[in-house]
Amino acid sequence: MPEAGDVSTLGEMPVPAAGDPTEVARQALIQWSEWAKGAYSANTAAAWASDWRGFVEFCASTGASSLPADPLTVRAYIESRVAQGRRAATIRRNVSSIATAHAAAGLANPCEHQAVRLALKAMGRALAAPQRQARGLVWEEIARFLDTAGDSLRAHRERALLCVGYDAMARREELVAINVEDLSWEADGSGRVVIRRSKTDPEGEGSVAYLAPLTAGCVRTWLDQSGIQSGALFRRIIGRGEIGARLGADSITDILKRVAEWIKLPWESIDTTSGHSLRIGATQDLLSLNEELPAIMQSARWKDPRMVQRYGKQLLAGRGAMARAAAVQGRIIP
Repeated sequence: MPEAGDVSTLGEMPVPAAGDPTEVARQALIQWSEWAKGAYSANTAAAWASDWRGFVEFCASTGASSLPADPLTVRAYIESRVAQGRRAATIRRNVSSIATAHAAAGLANPCEHQAVRLALKAMGRALAAPQRQARGLVWEEIARFLDTAGDSLRAHRERALLCVGYDAMARREELVAINVEDLSWEADGSGRVVIRRSKTDPEGEGSVAYLAPLTAGCVRTWLDQSGIQSGALFRRIIGRGEIGARLGADSITDILKRVAEWIKLPWESIDTTSGHSLRIGATQDLLSLNEELPAIMQSARWKDPRMVQRYGKQLLAGRGAMARAAAVQGRIIP
């Protein structure tokens, strides 16, 4: 999301009714939305639309103007969202979208007012709590599934999906977007997959990820068994063997939860398994192998080290200065 005040698209955002105070601003917002179509991802446009719709509805219910909005109206909206138990990250995104709407309409940003800034600060203190961390699937657990999943068509798909997702450190949207044409094979038995677009590559310059020989073998088996020759690599399986359309991103979470259940992880682990679990598990394994931060960031297509640190905070604590000092000082019990 853009920071508050950025001049950014509103995608398909609904706009206030024609009777709102500033018709010129309303028309500017409509024009900006038209210009911006296709400039940002569908997910981003949908999030902006949802955020703006929620604020417009709040203003309508309180009799306040949404465009232009008074800073005290934005502050009241923040307080109402906190009272509803919304997450701090969601509320900050809501406020960013309000700022974006005003920038696109050529209006002053109400979110820069101290009333709003202090409301966000108070919210941060009130909602201070660690964000629930999704559970990573590490290689040892993936290997258990590979060994025990059987010989069904679904098992072959899941093997290929797990291995590609792990090796490519793929986000769920990246994983389901892979086509057969994005794959290539090397003489040593390994493979390569082109990630054509990612969250940190909105322009679609693309990147290439390594696939281990084991992964390449699982992919080839899936292609042979499914009869897929082109187009989407990972597809729905209807019944026992009919191949359907491309998997949706939401399907990845369900598949990984079933994998976690198959290998008999505890209920708490199954519950926190998500579409990011392969990416998290790969990060944790690379940290365990003492891979350097820049190399991990390059493999996962991260531009900021914060996610590596978040996914690996338990492991990083064990590799930190105090852990090393304890080893040198003999404070480790054999």
